[in-house]
Amino acid sequence: MAREKLNGSGAFVWSVSIDKETHSMIKKLAKETGVNNQSAVVRMAIRELYRKILG
Repeated sequence: MAREKLNGSGAFVWSVSIDKETHSMIKKLAKETGVNNQSAVVRMAIRELYRKILG
């Protein structure tokens, strides 16, 4: 599901499918936070969820 980027940055590339509702949520979060990068919004949300569950 994920593969490491070929540029040696240590980052991974994910390919996932999301439904319209989730996509809408990401867009709304991006707008509310002022973050114009939807991938960054997803990373922020995952980190927050991680902190809440395992933090």
